[in-house]
Amino acid sequence: MKITITNGKGGTGKTTLNIFLALWLYQHGFKVLLIDLDPNCSLSEVMGKVLLDQNSKLLLTGREVKPYTVKEDNNGGKLDLIPSDLDLDMLSNITDMQLKIQIKKLDFENQYDFILIDPPGTWNAQTRNAIFSSDSIAIVGKCSPLDFVATSNYIQKLSDCCLDSDVTVICNSYNAASDPDNILERYKENFADFFLPYPVPKMNSLKRLMSNPDYHIRSDLEERLLPFVKAVTLGKCEEK
Repeated sequence: MKITITNGKGGTGKTTLNIFLALWLYQHGFKVLLIDLDPNCSLSEVMGKVLLDQNSKLLLTGREVKPYTVKEDNNGGKLDLIPSDLDLDMLSNITDMQLKIQIKKLDFENQYDFILIDPPGTWNAQTRNAIFSSDSIAIVGKCSPLDFVATSNYIQKLSDCCLDSDVTVICNSYNAASDPDNILERYKENFADFFLPYPVPKMNSLKRLMSNPDYHIRSDLEERLLPFVKAVTLGKCEEK
């Protein structure tokens, strides 16, 4: 299954949620491949895989790429990564279907239970490759007027693409005290058909993952993130 966590602007927390989801799936015995399509390389840096020859720029130019193993255990869990490249945004003339073709060509779907794709916070060739490859698309935005408008614009772009993917809108880093304009209600009203009614709460534990992917989130806090996990995996996280 292929999943993209995305939005049309930066700072919405998509990379943080990608890392949490990848680690959660790995810890529950799934084989996971992370593909970093953001030239900022934030996800790759957290995972300790930067400035490497095997990267997503190579992947999107149609080459054979061997993912790097980040974690592996004796319970079947595996976490691999295809890191990004600082010059990835130079690939502006590639077809929007290149990643989908490469995933099939390299047989990644038969090697991994989940493929998680982290695109940049802009609408470009890398982002379009991510969404056209995915079975599930999660659009995440925080409770700010800017994120709300960015999410609305992004939904319209996806609608124009006539995708077959399942789309979920998720309010991220939610804290009622920091939502004086009641943006959460606007999310619910405007994205009723797509909106996950359980926002991802604001928690320092998620921030700690960005500096230490070995950090263990307490079970009671992890429980609060399960609606997000189930939504973006379309319930397939329970199939092990």
